[in-house]
Amino acid sequence: MSIDTNTDAAALRVAVAAWMGALDGGDLDGVLDCCHDDIVMANGGAPTARGIAVMRERYAPRIAGFDIRSGWEEEALVVHGDTGVVVGRYTVEMTPKGGGDALEVGGRVALTYLRGTDGRWRILADVDND
Repeated sequence: MSIDTNTDAAALRVAVAAWMGALDGGDLDGVLDCCHDDIVMANGGAPTARGIAVMRERYAPRIAGFDIRSGWEEEALVVHGDTGVVVGRYTVEMTPKGGGDALEVGGRVALTYLRGTDGRWRILADVDND
């Protein structure tokens, strides 16, 4: 089987951009659509969690309560078949919609993507440090 890694890498970059666009646009359904149903999250010192329902629980209050602006700098990207890993540095600025000071966080993240039978890349694992 021949794999066009240039096309796969480009598709993964589009998937990362879709995630950031949905997050910054306040689109909870769009954020969740970027994720695999069995997503594993190990973020910011919180207990490791799994599943799209937990993802919704974590992100719904953030998206409802804050205007979000995120940044991304890719450090590495690798594709093996239907699995891709993207590593980079992220920044997130969250400004309360009701007013107040913005909260800024950042760190490094490793995102593992899985290509579905529909050809779309979705986040299977989101592991960061801040």
